[in-house]
Amino acid sequence: MERLRLSLFLLLLFCSPCLSEGKTFFTHLGTLCAEDCKPDGGEYKCKSTDEDGKSQSMYCSPHENVDYWGRQCRADSKCAKYGEDYCWCRINIFSWGFCGLVKEDQTLRDTGEDHHNTSPHRNRRDRKVVDVIKDEEKKIIITLSEVKAPGQFANSNKKLREEAAELIDRWDNSHLAEKGKSNLIKSPNFRIDMQGIINDKETKNRYYNMQVQMNVKMEKTTVSQVFIPDGVLVPEKYIKTAFLHSLHNSVRVFIDVSPM
Repeated sequence: MERLRLSLFLLLLFCSPCLSEGKTFFTHLGTLCAEDCKPDGGEYKCKSTDEDGKSQSMYCSPHENVDYWGRQCRADSKCAKYGEDYCWCRINIFSWGFCGLVKEDQTLRDTGEDHHNTSPHRNRRDRKVVDVIKDEEKKIIITLSEVKAPGQFANSNKKLREEAAELIDRWDNSHLAEKGKSNLIKSPNFRIDMQGIINDKETKNRYYNMQVQMNVKMEKTTVSQVFIPDGVLVPEKYIKTAFLHSLHNSVRVFIDVSPM
């Protein structure tokens, strides 16, 4: 009987989900993690239940005030929602990342509403129009504008940029989603992420924040960033053009659409 008890104890010890004592983890969307926040291919994720009741692997933070890559949040930008549908924090003046709250108990507090001035979508430099395309078939005008972002983009060599360009060429609009999602399209060294929807306070427009990311754990992983307008069908060829312009010039690119 004593041997049976010992076997049951060891079974529970090694086969049960291992949760950190006294800590509760939440995903970047604010849902409760069913397990510890663990590394998964360079990112930190946990199993959680989405709003549709389905079990999903979602972004989380292994410690308080670090992002889903394990990078430390800035002291003046703690992990919170800041008016968005997801939690995030600023890593430095040029980059930010998804994060999840880590609490000593199971009380979820949204502490972000008092810190709107740290939003990654504010204080943008003026846009510079780089191309205006008249699409006679669709009867629309596509305007591509860039925003300089020195120090934000990862360094890459010619071979890596060629691979990223091939990944961009596989883009199609079925990958657009209402909520942030990683690994929409993948290649050996890159992936395309949708990092949420931003609200432009100046134009009142909403944009999908699309990024081509390197599949490595380092301070800077973005090699291309494009903002696609919500509620407007942008032909895929113009989105690819915007991605490529961002890739080769290390700038953020905004797409705007107007009728002819």
